[in-house]
Amino acid sequence: MVRVIHSHDAKIPNSARLLSINNHKIDDFLEYQFYNDITNTRKILIENKGVKKEVVFEPDEKIAIELEEPVYRQCENNCDFCFINGLPKGLRKKLYFKDDDYRLSFLLGNFLSLTNISKHDIQRIGRLKLSPLYVSVHTTDPELRRRLFKNDKAGLIMQHLSSLIDNNIKTHCQIVVIPHITDGANLIKTITDLSTLYPGISSIGVVPVGKTKYVNSIPMVSRKLAQKTISLVEEFHKKFRKTYKTGMVYLADEFYIKAGLPIPETQYYDDFIQHENGIGMVRMFINEIKELNTTRKIKGKFLILTGRLALPFLNQLKMKLKNLGCIKNGNIDVKIADNLFLGNSVTVSGLISGADFARTISKYKKKYDHIILPPNCVNDSGKFIDSKAINDKRIIISPHSIKELLKCLQ
Repeated sequence: MVRVIHSHDAKIPNSARLLSINNHKIDDFLEYQFYNDITNTRKILIENKGVKKEVVFEPDEKIAIELEEPVYRQCENNCDFCFINGLPKGLRKKLYFKDDDYRLSFLLGNFLSLTNISKHDIQRIGRLKLSPLYVSVHTTDPELRRRLFKNDKAGLIMQHLSSLIDNNIKTHCQIVVIPHITDGANLIKTITDLSTLYPGISSIGVVPVGKTKYVNSIPMVSRKLAQKTISLVEEFHKKFRKTYKTGMVYLADEFYIKAGLPIPETQYYDDFIQHENGIGMVRMFINEIKELNTTRKIKGKFLILTGRLALPFLNQLKMKLKNLGCIKNGNIDVKIADNLFLGNSVTVSGLISGADFARTISKYKKKYDHIILPPNCVNDSGKFIDSKAINDKRIIISPHSIKELLKCLQ
């Protein structure tokens, strides 16, 4: 049952508990949303102050209530490569929450380990059609996965994936490449095993392990390993494209940047299904640059700050604007904000702290009209990872599209 925390409906009072809809038990907001079909009559069993009663809503009659937020499951694993474990102390509490909840995977695309999932959970996922889900696999070798996750249940990964598929749930999987552990022969085995479950497993994203300066036990992916991994994964990609008419397995942009190789063309990414996993973001940005045809002049002087990974692509944008006649020399400067907060091993723009941006801005004495920061460097509340504020009226957080960014520059 789930509690009503706010009601605008006379039939259901505040603090009432929803027990069932048309005899379907309500465990949380998911059942409520699934069974609250506005096209049908709904008989809702509620409990208020210990008294149960049934209220009826006719077709097209809306229910104006707000339900309590469930308590989401936390991760039961203790992975050495967990990025959250590499955060410094003293940050806001939410940053340390390690969720491992299939509800958040379905709603937000968060990756699951499946180490805390039960048969009942899998049946519920199937009944409520919570598809697709996103799963952090890393390896399909049972013993290695148990050691990596430090959890005996981790070895059941193939069984859990098969059970989800048997319940008509599609999954998108992730493999984190850790040097000398999940690379090479183990990566071959993992991709091979997962591919046997296609189309239940719809995609496989291969990403390099990330770490902060606070973690010493995990080696970074080198240029040489990036090149080897690209060669290995692209062979699978070509094979799957012939067999399944889709690439199925895709490499993170960071591999190509580390290897010094060109970003793949658009067709490589199919539907960009793992875009939020850093797979295809750069290609989409490059495509936006290619499609630019504006001739509007950009007036004023702008400083664009970014992470080390994105620098060459923002310079591509700058060159395109120059070729289009939108800017002259000196209009726009693109500079790196080094990540002293988490360490230079963290090169993505979304994890640069407010303090690092402020320090970088103070280095440049040139007078800028506006300073553009990356779109993903603050959360929905406008806070940087370190919660430090930058008191500078010139700051603009960039929109996600180039067209919207150009509006800021104009």
